Amino acid sequence: MTANSELTQQYLSAGENLQKSGKFEEAIAQYQQILALKPDAAVARNKIAEVYYAQQKYVEAIACCYQTLRHQPNFAPAYKTLGNILQAQGKIEAAARAYSKAIEFDPKLVAAYVNLGSMCYKQGLLDEAITYYQKAIAQQPDLAAAYWNLGKVLEQQGRINEGLIYQEKALKLQPELAK
Repeated sequence: MTANSELTQQYLSAGENLQKSGKFEEAIAQYQQILALKPDAAVARNKIAEVYYAQQKYVEAIACCYQTLRHQPNFAPAYKTLGNILQAQGKIEAAARAYSKAIEFDPKLVAAYVNLGSMCYKQGLLDEAITYYQKAIAQQPDLAAAYWNLGKVLEQQGRINEGLIYQEKALKLQPELAK
């Protein structure tokens, strides 16, 4: 590991900890330190987009996503972040396209499958939603949200007993879902 990559990792870790504790401006400052070392660092630029998203600064967040994708067009996390922003804005079809792109570039990005399943659900595409939730579960069998959402979709299809089985599994994994 080079000195720059170690420093980059330290800034990234510090930024993530600050972001988790709601210290958004300080987190952005850490991510900008990474960009000072490596101007094309897609991870740092995407982290800044996530901070703006958490602050509901959607215009800035989208701009960061597009900057990230200009530097690295196949960076799946930026498409996922873009999908989250578009979803928050109620742009369901656009969000679904962004999540699909994230999956295209990183088929192991579980959150994109769950989110794409939710976009399908919101569009009334229940069979597709089921498929995406199942793909998420296949990759991450302890993901309570995917079981819960799958159960809800099955319930809506009239498959009540099957849906309840998945919801019970979700509650075993994450009891606070019952609240």
